[in-house]
Amino acid sequence: MKIYFSVINRLTIFLSLLFSPVLVVNAADTPELLKATPLSQTAIQLQFDGELQAETAEDLDNYRIAPDVQLEYALLDQRLNRVLLLTSPLEIDKAYRLTLPNIQTGIVVTLPSVNEITFGAGESVTFSGGLQDTTLHVNEDRKTRNNNAGAEPTLLCNPAGSVFFVAFDLFDAFEDMGIREPTQVLEATITLHVEQCETDAVQTVLFRRVLLPWKEGRGTSTRAEDNELTYNSALHRNLPWNKRPAQAMLAGIDGDTESDYNGSEDVAHRIDGTVEIQGAGKRYTFKSELLTDAVRFWVANPDYNYGYLFALQDGNTPIVFSSKEATDESLRPVLTIRYRTGN
Repeated sequence: MKIYFSVINRLTIFLSLLFSPVLVVNAADTPELLKATPLSQTAIQLQFDGELQAETAEDLDNYRIAPDVQLEYALLDQRLNRVLLLTSPLEIDKAYRLTLPNIQTGIVVTLPSVNEITFGAGESVTFSGGLQDTTLHVNEDRKTRNNNAGAEPTLLCNPAGSVFFVAFDLFDAFEDMGIREPTQVLEATITLHVEQCETDAVQTVLFRRVLLPWKEGRGTSTRAEDNELTYNSALHRNLPWNKRPAQAMLAGIDGDTESDYNGSEDVAHRIDGTVEIQGAGKRYTFKSELLTDAVRFWVANPDYNYGYLFALQDGNTPIVFSSKEATDESLRPVLTIRYRTGN
């Protein structure tokens, strides 16, 4: 009889272990926290050395911030190794201690008064997934419908008139961080990597603000679809650009007033800046007060953020830039914004 009950007990224990919802965690397989970056008074970004599961990463019980900080939301980034923590307001320059289950001592996080974040595609940027770019290739006769090459690893501008577009989606990031005042933006720059340029002579590339929505092409060498942006037309083949290549030249539309940026035209006539290109294999920084003003405008009016057009202004040789499809993510386009973390 004792033997009989012993067998029953052992079987019961075995079944309870087999079907119990106990979560067994292997500490060796748990991604380690690499850094915690306060982004604003209500947002902290955590970066781990491996992919996380949403069920764990978005469980607020896994995080503690002291003193006196309430956790309101945790969002796992699409890259699966970053978590955005939304919190009650942090004080600038005050030291807080963040604790996770596998970090017993915790780490100190301090929100600076001025911060810097990057937008683009890939692991190297603060926020990714919101970048789109494409080249509008010019056919030699400038009449036949041509390509919207948004699937190529490069972007092109050349003397024949090919241009390229680049746009960064800021809305979700700024909304999540609680950065809603345009005056918080102090400076914005776009950096592009030149992959090829067959001359040592200085050439000038200009950038103009795009004023209407555009579709990134899915093709490379294939003919653009009827509703795709091309060198000949904006949005679809029955809507030509004001002036090729995509330069608004209508009376009264010169980009000097806010009303010019209402999305009713294609690309501002005003040049927001230029950069001298000399040599390949390095990054070039596009910046101006007008570019910073554009980002401020986009913070206040996210529905009108269509990015910039880049074109060769002065030069005789094609310039090839790296696109968001570049295999080496460190070569992809990046927007950097320096901003005040508090209002």
